[in-house]
Amino acid sequence: MTREELLGRLASEPFDILVIGGGIVGAAIARDAALRGLKVALVEQGDFAGGTSSKTSKLIHGGLRYLEHGRLRLVYESLRERRVLRTIAPALVHPLPIALPVYDGSPRAPWQIGLGLRLYEWLAMGQALPADGPAVVGVSQRRPRLVSAHEALRLEPALRAQGLRAAGLFTDCQMDDARLCLAHVLQAVSFGAVCCNYVRLRTLLKARQRVCGGVGEDLLRGRSLEIHAQVVVNATGPWSDEVRRLSDGQAPRRLAPTKGIHLILPRFTREALCVQARADRRMLFILPWGDYSLVGTTETAIEDESLETLSAEAEEVGYLLEEVNHVVQGDRVDEGDVLGTYAGARPLLAFTGGATRASREHRIEEDRWGLVSVMGGKYTTARLMAKQVMDLLVRGRRWRVDRCLTDQVSLMEGVHPMGVDHWQELTRDVDPALLARLLTRYGAGALRILQLIDQDAALAQPVCPHHDHVAAELVYAMQEELACTVTDLLARRTRIAWSSCQGLDLLSTAADLLQRYGRVTPAEVHEQMEAYRRFLASGLSFRAGAAKVQQGVG
Repeated sequence: MTREELLGRLASEPFDILVIGGGIVGAAIARDAALRGLKVALVEQGDFAGGTSSKTSKLIHGGLRYLEHGRLRLVYESLRERRVLRTIAPALVHPLPIALPVYDGSPRAPWQIGLGLRLYEWLAMGQALPADGPAVVGVSQRRPRLVSAHEALRLEPALRAQGLRAAGLFTDCQMDDARLCLAHVLQAVSFGAVCCNYVRLRTLLKARQRVCGGVGEDLLRGRSLEIHAQVVVNATGPWSDEVRRLSDGQAPRRLAPTKGIHLILPRFTREALCVQARADRRMLFILPWGDYSLVGTTETAIEDESLETLSAEAEEVGYLLEEVNHVVQGDRVDEGDVLGTYAGARPLLAFTGGATRASREHRIEEDRWGLVSVMGGKYTTARLMAKQVMDLLVRGRRWRVDRCLTDQVSLMEGVHPMGVDHWQELTRDVDPALLARLLTRYGAGALRILQLIDQDAALAQPVCPHHDHVAAELVYAMQEELACTVTDLLARRTRIAWSSCQGLDLLSTAADLLQRYGRVTPAEVHEQMEAYRRFLASGLSFRAGAAKVQQGVG
């Protein structure tokens, strides 16, 4: 279903639930409600996962560091949800072995790390990661344990040997955060939900002293939409207090968002590393991400900065680099090695004391007008948060609907029926490596991509030499994945923005495809290309592409 068709339904149909926010929590609520058979609408002011949900550490994890603050229930729930996500989305969530080095002077002694790992394993009892499926070929399941410095250096030669006492070993999961969020949205749509990006909520509708919908603005076409629903759910993450004040102008503050930044560096470790920061005892990560290493994250209060324009400050970059240099041998990593940065806001519940002690738990609240807000939480527990919201609504409204099925229905399922003969015909001349990659990334959607290639063989060509995406994938993103802009295509539907050319070498190809298949005018394409260059220069802050951005290559 196209965005235009969805917008038509959004303005003309009554809904049981209107979800505000297309990040992971809103997407999970829409999926849960749709699977229960309810009529659901979701609106997002930008692209799905365009905010906090695409600016994470790309981890699905239990939260080892929460143990020392006594948040055992949160860790247990996170470990359970880790297994659920690994089960329902194995191509998007895969095991990641991690090493935690312990040095002389580290905030936590080896015995403390060993004790924490044993508790982590105990809390994961019955929630062990499934080891089946193609995504874990060559990846061993790492039982939490403490090893000697000698063994740690054998596993990760990049570690600084001087002062190394031991290392903790454990396994969590890595994900593609933007595509995992998108998978929730697309499955909700396949079950009848109406999910629209680039629709900003302007005001809430009220009748008989109750919120009964909202007025949204289609930011791409400049038109107003009136949306009617029995219940409105506010799932806007760090923007939740703003939406709550649209319902009740006197609503008290519930959130204290913090900023977290990540550095993008050339790949310099074999293993994923969890580093104990000496300055504030935070747990920092050095993570493999394709050809790069992701380093993060910080946690600082957001004061005067807009949530939409967060960026890394020099002192934050310096803090991360200093901690990296403490654990990595060889030449110092400095600002000149940083390829890029990105920053996002965490929707933390209001807290007192240091940000490192802030709770990652969540709160569900209904105001006097009936607006339901879900606040706080973390990406890993979004499915559970959605279930709790929906269970609350089903009980309160006495809806006779199906029970929650979100832990049982695969996110990789699609609605592309095809006979065996047609399948064999489509795949006869397809490169096996391409076929395997498409099936792993798109599931049943790979069949639609093969149909596009069958209709136009030119769509089988890579869009540029720096990565393996073919043109049909961009067309598929426009036709089946609700991509509307160049940035949607290159930064979230694909990871082309993270490649060595950051997509600048294929902007003309993307522009041509948008005009041919996306019905976008030349003027709109030009505006989108400029927006993408601004995204690289600020939102992703890629130094490697800075010269090309300034020259306007593409």
